[in-house]
Amino acid sequence: MKADYEEHDAILIACCMMQIKAKFDTDEGLNFIQQYYINQGLKKFGDDGKDAVDKELRQMLLRDCFTPKFVKDMTASERKKAQSAMMILAEKQFEKKIKVA
Repeated sequence: MKADYEEHDAILIACCMMQIKAKFDTDEGLNFIQQYYINQGLKKFGDDGKDAVDKELRQMLLRDCFTPKFVKDMTASERKKAQSAMMILAEKQFEKKIKVA
């Protein structure tokens, strides 16, 4: 399928592509960030990982993303409807900070 672009659109797309290439294409090749599930990440990053998880959960609570409940206080119907969440930890490549993804 052929896409038709106006000249200014084509220039914008080309600039974006060049910025992405410059950001990720190094002498060693492309760089990828290793991500870890929560248990693996906490073992790998220790207290820094715990701090990142704590910060992320506090943000969610402050923004009213959800209301925490103890499983023991939930009905069977509520437990069936509950959505599990997956937390992934990664170390930011250039800042050496731990981030929850």
